[in-house]
Amino acid sequence: MRECRMSTRSLFGYFRFLSDAKKEVAIAVIMGVVYGLSSGFGVPVILKYSSGILFSGQEVKGTVLITLTLLPMVVMWIRGVSGLLSSYYFAACGQHIVEELRMMIFKKIQRLHLGFFNDCPPSELISRSVNASTIIQTNLVDISHDIITQPMALLGAIIYLIYICIQQSDLVILLLFLAALPIFIFPIRKIGQRLRKKSGQMQGRTAAIIDKLNHNLAAIKEIRAFGLEEQEVVCYRKACHGFSEAFLKVIKYQLIISPIVEVISAIGVGFAMFYAYERNLKLEIFMSLATALYFGYDAIKRLGDLSNKIQNSMAAVDRIEVILSEPEKIHDPEDPISVDKLHGDIAFQDVSFAYLKNRDVLKKLTVTMQHGKTYALVGSSGAGKSTFVNMVLRFFDPDRGSVTIDGIDIRAMLKHDLRRNIAYVPQDPTLINDTVYNNIIWGKLDATREEVIAATQKAYAHDFIMQMPKGYDTLIGEEGNCLSGGQQQRIALARAFLRDCPILIFDEATSALDSESQHAIYMAIKSLARNKTIIMISHRFSMMSIVDEVFVFSRGEIVEQGSHRDLLMGDTLYRKLYEKQQVMKS
Repeated sequence: MRECRMSTRSLFGYFRFLSDAKKEVAIAVIMGVVYGLSSGFGVPVILKYSSGILFSGQEVKGTVLITLTLLPMVVMWIRGVSGLLSSYYFAACGQHIVEELRMMIFKKIQRLHLGFFNDCPPSELISRSVNASTIIQTNLVDISHDIITQPMALLGAIIYLIYICIQQSDLVILLLFLAALPIFIFPIRKIGQRLRKKSGQMQGRTAAIIDKLNHNLAAIKEIRAFGLEEQEVVCYRKACHGFSEAFLKVIKYQLIISPIVEVISAIGVGFAMFYAYERNLKLEIFMSLATALYFGYDAIKRLGDLSNKIQNSMAAVDRIEVILSEPEKIHDPEDPISVDKLHGDIAFQDVSFAYLKNRDVLKKLTVTMQHGKTYALVGSSGAGKSTFVNMVLRFFDPDRGSVTIDGIDIRAMLKHDLRRNIAYVPQDPTLINDTVYNNIIWGKLDATREEVIAATQKAYAHDFIMQMPKGYDTLIGEEGNCLSGGQQQRIALARAFLRDCPILIFDEATSALDSESQHAIYMAIKSLARNKTIIMISHRFSMMSIVDEVFVFSRGEIVEQGSHRDLLMGDTLYRKLYEKQQVMKS
């Protein structure tokens, strides 16, 4: 599992996604400025002006009285409406950013090399791409709103303090207020640094919970068969407890800012009261002064909370950047060779490849495959068969040598052009929780219903599909759990037949079929082989009669090559593998 690392990318770097939401940004910023200034400056000014007249001891009547009583209401109405509009439009901007961020992550995942998914399993990717972006989304609204409104409120309070100090010819209060700002900043910065680290740890614990739940659901039958339910509960509780500990540490650092600011603020307000008494300030001046101090200190407290949210979001950014900064190893060429329909002649020329350094899985492999023939790859597990077909699909590039189709190096083609000429059927096909029809049409999105039915007939799937409650419109459940293993494989085969590509790759694609269905599928494959290049990875020797040539793999090399009949005649590894399977059958 990949470790989180501190990102050099700023959270605010994602604000570039707002380039097409300029209207919303403008409204949000303008309303934020209005809200901040009406709080820190507008309220104290109106309070001083109104209370100074209303409580002066002189009689106030008529329009003046109505105006004085309405003014605070108007200011608060302006403050409320501007705050509402600012919050809404900042929320819209934040949602737009997160939507674009999630799309950027998803697109990146589509381009990453397959080796990345070994280090970063699905549960970890879900945590990084979904949970981390949700944390950013949650915080971004408050961050965007407060980063405008609170500095404006603080600025408005300072402006009003300057005004009062000049009016009273006394700068003591202003100087003391400004001197207190560094006292606020130091703990906010230190706590924020710790919070970012703890938040990253908490998000890692979230990934552990998802991972544990994912594994439990994937192995639910085995867990019950072996009576491991209680052990699973213990393990899951341990993961949840680890998250709770990390969560409480984050909460501790998030909450500690508020009491620190409030204690310092209380000292400031206490001093203001003492100073007002000593200087014999008028009530309206003291009230407006206290209000300005309140809004100023409240802005500082909220900026402290804002700092925490930024650090919390930066921990999420660190996790997302593990995905976004991962290099893309399989690139499209800058000047690709235009490819339409390939013929299907495949050649490996001195190909070597290693997943880990100095541990070759394929070793100086040189072999050719001709259009119109069927090839079988056999050998023990780990011999290099799956890596061989991964090279044809260009899931990985050779460390040395080249793979060509029709004499063209596949690295010179666009990946899309290459792969639309190949149909691939894995041993464990992926089916989605949708209808049978929509699962098959993956092979060719613009296929007609007649083409789909023709493909299922070739795959000997049409009859069992028609026996289902709604035929082709029957939902097959999550990962096809409403189908048997053999039915799932026939759906995947139909998908490949529908694609009608010059190259077909079957990776143990008939392992779950019964003997009768397997024979029928082999006959269908044989009929297709006249105009296609077919590569089959198989441990079943019963299908070798339809194969033109067998490649026997051992430790990354093709050690034997020939027809099924020829390879059985000598003292070959192929014959030993064949005899071993016959013994196991008996």
